[in-house]
Amino acid sequence: MRILLVNPPADKVIATELPGHVSSEVGSFPPLGLLYLAAQLREAGTHEVAILDMPATGCTMEALPGRLRGQRPDLVGVTAITHNLVGVREVAEAVRGTLPGVPVVMGGPHVSAFPAEAAQLPGIDFAIAGEAERSLGMLADALEGRGDIAEVPGLSARTLSAPTPPAIYEADLDGLVFPARDLVRAEDYFYVLGKRATFATIIASRGCPFRCIFCSTPRGGYRTRSPGNIVDEMEACLESGAEEIHFVDDTFNLGPRRLAEISEEILRRGVRIRWSFRGRADGIDPEGASLARRAGCVRMHLGVETGTAEGLELLRKGVSLAQIEQAVRLARENRIVSVAYFIIGCPHERTERDVLETIRFAVRLRPDFAMFNILAIYPNTELFDMAVARGLLRRDFWTGFALDPRPDFTIPLWEEHLDRDTLQRLLTRSYRAFYLRPSMVWRNLKDLGSVSELRRKVGAGLSILRGRS
Repeated sequence: MRILLVNPPADKVIATELPGHVSSEVGSFPPLGLLYLAAQLREAGTHEVAILDMPATGCTMEALPGRLRGQRPDLVGVTAITHNLVGVREVAEAVRGTLPGVPVVMGGPHVSAFPAEAAQLPGIDFAIAGEAERSLGMLADALEGRGDIAEVPGLSARTLSAPTPPAIYEADLDGLVFPARDLVRAEDYFYVLGKRATFATIIASRGCPFRCIFCSTPRGGYRTRSPGNIVDEMEACLESGAEEIHFVDDTFNLGPRRLAEISEEILRRGVRIRWSFRGRADGIDPEGASLARRAGCVRMHLGVETGTAEGLELLRKGVSLAQIEQAVRLARENRIVSVAYFIIGCPHERTERDVLETIRFAVRLRPDFAMFNILAIYPNTELFDMAVARGLLRRDFWTGFALDPRPDFTIPLWEEHLDRDTLQRLLTRSYRAFYLRPSMVWRNLKDLGSVSELRRKVGAGLSILRGRS
């Protein structure tokens, strides 16, 4: 069976809480989930697989029918993250209009959040919840008569009259085949903070053990790969031409020893490559920071969120202001670039003055870069339940979008105390306060590595200065 895996177009994503071009100018990463699926399908040896990453390749909806006719797939898979659901529906409809009779299966985090609704979306024949490395192959086998569709774990479909086995969340991550990176072109991807033209993304763990009230990460349990298996993949990326690696885990460093152990394995094997990670401030100590730097770590992305102890407690971050300050200080002492992420418009911020506390903390913290967002209310979060309880949202708010995704849909914000216009103005003020300081302007000019990097940073900067949303 010929299987085509599609990443929907980026221009169909519903509006986010980032201002203007900031989100699109930050970077474009390979669709790691699809690359894992493709690798597993190829490993089984019974199906052909190709990937169409529409955002990275510039494939428009108008061009999609031609691409579909050229590929002639027997099954089309499309990944959904709720934000891109409008594009998912349009891709499914394009398949239906171009290749009648070819089934479309949807996967990704959206299906895990809305399994019943996903199967009802027009143009979708099947939806697979959970991690589909094995389930997708089982579905393809069943469609060819080598299995029972009703036995595919996590599967939903209008035609199914009884529940299928539970969705799979892989326990042994070391047993998975490395992503099929050869199915996409490295030159189609970029990261504005990266210093090299060629990079790869790796995920060293899945899930997250924490319960921040705003986070909608699927709750499949926290599972980690062994340091040896991680460095095996780093070596494979290095051999294929990667010059930098970005770890994109939800939680890379659960405790200081995790960072130290991975760094020690890199050093033991003499792997020389630049790398960065997204992690927690309380998972960084002096030993780990020092080892990470020696092992090639050039950047830490830290979820700070807010600048007050009250805010950290309300958001259930499980980290203190002192730990955040220590993490950024250790990064600075070890010459590791720090990127701090903040959110404004939290329930504890009742006045503009409260929001300014976080902005002042960001400036005082002195990370190398800062990203600011407005707190958005996502489904399957404690924050959503709080909003419903306080009468800020209807219980069926996100369900309605899941059943009927519309391009004019607006992601809800916490507007109990400050309205959307005020929050957008404060968001613009956040970026200006942080980046228009003379020291930051000079740093960004000094560190520019290429014309393309200059263009991307200028695009994001002008968007902020104009206060576009």
